[in-house]
Amino acid sequence: RWEEEYTVRVQLQDRVTELQEEAQEAEACQEELAMKVEQLKAELVVFKGLMSNNITELDTKIQEKAMKVDMDICRRIDITAKLCDVAQQRNCEDMIKMFQSLHLSPVKVPASVGRKRERRQVSDEDTSLSESDASRKPDEEEEDETTAMSINEEMQRMLNQLREYDFEDDCDSLTWEETEETLLLWEDFSGYAIAAAEVQGEQDDSLEKVIKDTESLFKSREKEYQETIDQIELELATAKNDMNRHLHEYMEMCSMKRGLDVQMETCRRLITQSGDR
Repeated sequence: RWEEEYTVRVQLQDRVTELQEEAQEAEACQEELAMKVEQLKAELVVFKGLMSNNITELDTKIQEKAMKVDMDICRRIDITAKLCDVAQQRNCEDMIKMFQSLHLSPVKVPASVGRKRERRQVSDEDTSLSESDASRKPDEEEEDETTAMSINEEMQRMLNQLREYDFEDDCDSLTWEETEETLLLWEDFSGYAIAAAEVQGEQDDSLEKVIKDTESLFKSREKEYQETIDQIELELATAKNDMNRHLHEYMEMCSMKRGLDVQMETCRRLITQSGDR
């Protein structure tokens, strides 16, 4: 019986020794875990600071980029509206210049031709009057001169009015617009056919030149506008790509932040469990 009790006591002592050793090992492990927890806390603080700084900087950059994109879009909308306004103004100016050239270029020829015709008519009338009616009285000569002067004045008045009227491309003859003040036609004067043919030829040439110049001008303007539009589209596409890249980086940073939050929560649970023990 004493031997049995001795054996049981020895076994119990061995068991106690083993438990003491295990307790020492557990204490050592607990100390290591506490050191690791402190180290992890320090690392988490550092990582959290870095991540918060990076996220703040990234948010600031995204906001600045979004503001720039919005400003660029608004500015490009304004530029597009201004381009449309400039195009309309240029088109109006080109049409005004075209009509001014139409007004000015054909008028010079009929003025000189009309004056030559007037001079020829006056000289012919003067010569015919001097040869046939050399014996007329001074009163009749004065009446003839007055008639010639009135004809010249009428022609000059008609030429001045001609400068104020528009020519039509499909007109068959240079005919006055019938109003209360002017009811005369170019056919009423001699030499009309020659003058009309010359004027028509000059007018056709000037019209062709003006049309070609206008077409070339419109083509050059259209090319410039297209280049500007392509450049704006390229800049807009670049801005969109930058925005997508920044958003992708932001999403990656958010995923990293979520991973760190999970690790922090795990460490908190470990610290709580170790404190409870």
